[in-house]
Amino acid sequence: MHKPKDIFYRTFPLFLRNLIDAETKRISDFIRSSASEIALDSIVLDAGAGECRFKAFFKDHQYIAVDAAYGDATWDYSNIDVVSSLDSLPFEDNTFDAVICTQVLEHVNEPQQVLNELYRVLKHGGALYLSAPQGWGVHQAPHDYFRFTNYGLQYLLKKSEFNISYIKPSCGYFGYLANRLTVFPKNLFWQIENRLLRTILFPLEILSYIFFVLIFPVILNLMDFLDSKHDYTLNYFVKAVK
Repeated sequence: MHKPKDIFYRTFPLFLRNLIDAETKRISDFIRSSASEIALDSIVLDAGAGECRFKAFFKDHQYIAVDAAYGDATWDYSNIDVVSSLDSLPFEDNTFDAVICTQVLEHVNEPQQVLNELYRVLKHGGALYLSAPQGWGVHQAPHDYFRFTNYGLQYLLKKSEFNISYIKPSCGYFGYLANRLTVFPKNLFWQIENRLLRTILFPLEILSYIFFVLIFPVILNLMDFLDSKHDYTLNYFVKAVK
């Protein structure tokens, strides 16, 4: 069953959805760009692949999806190649030319061990392309354990003996704020259990979608270039090499 926000959001054309939910596009662009760096026919591991939404970017590669399959109860895990915990992967050392791991590290209770495993299964010279959150609400509970700064990611990656090519913030303060505002209706209206009160407030709820899910996020995402420091960011994008 779709939430009111989802129904409201899906009515927009793609370009407008990308302006509202810019972070989803940023993550997809990061993985698409990463895929273009990986040599054709390379063996690529998608660690924590979920519904394999990035599989299409790896049509010219040997794509292997692994996931513990306990994240979102509504997800379809039928396209997963291997069901496994990421802290104990059933692959030999030096198996993969590249690994992608997107929005997963916060959902494992031993992130250092997971990075150690990703390092182990990578071939020498192989690259890890990873995204991880700094600012995000609780999701996929109870399997939501950590948030990461760039310094924390640097520490963990170096401890796993990776050579870090870059750690980049996905957005700045205005992009962060744009994303957080989209959950305004959820936090104000969806928690009202009294149906009569919810019906009375419904016009205000519709207005909240217009302003907090549409107008303000679009304006703020367009303003994001004004923040040069990016201390407030939603995620970090990482490339690290074995």
